[in-house]
Amino acid sequence: MTDLPLHPAARASYDAVSRRLHWFMAALIALAFVLGLTIDAFPKDWKPVALETHKIAGIAALLLLIVRFGWRLTHRMPAQAESPAVLALAARAGHAALYVLMLIVPVIGLIYAIRRGQGFDFGLFSLPPLQAPEPRAVIRPLRERHEWAAYALIALAGLHTLAALWHHFVRKDDTLQRMLPEATQRPLKG
Repeated sequence: MTDLPLHPAARASYDAVSRRLHWFMAALIALAFVLGLTIDAFPKDWKPVALETHKIAGIAALLLLIVRFGWRLTHRMPAQAESPAVLALAARAGHAALYVLMLIVPVIGLIYAIRRGQGFDFGLFSLPPLQAPEPRAVIRPLRERHEWAAYALIALAGLHTLAALWHHFVRKDDTLQRMLPEATQRPLKG
């Protein structure tokens, strides 16, 4: 541990729980998305494992989103960097849209899996199917909504990433730095 004062960005950082929830959710969403895109490329014997991993990653992301909402309600966000009103509004709208999509993508996926008559294998325990499968033609639109919402989520997450990089490299403010793990926050040079 260093006795040097932390970079100003570190003083305005999100707390450790918020940062961990952010990055763990990002990893789960990326994993679920990649598995969803590539499931048909897996060998036949691996497809059930890939599908269960996809479903479990989605459920885990949904559960962490609930934890994140609870944490956000009980813990204050650090002060935001000064921004023009239009940028502040865009940031709030983008974050709201991300939260909505992080909620609806796994919810639609869960509903689809249940209506397909699929169970859930959590490794240590399993949940059997909650209902008999409905005809594919009936629930195909639900699958398509799940897929389109997932594409929208990934596109918005990509814009979120680009915005963080723009803040860091163009505006040269602490927006990106505030969400990075403490170990990556730079000490001030004396």
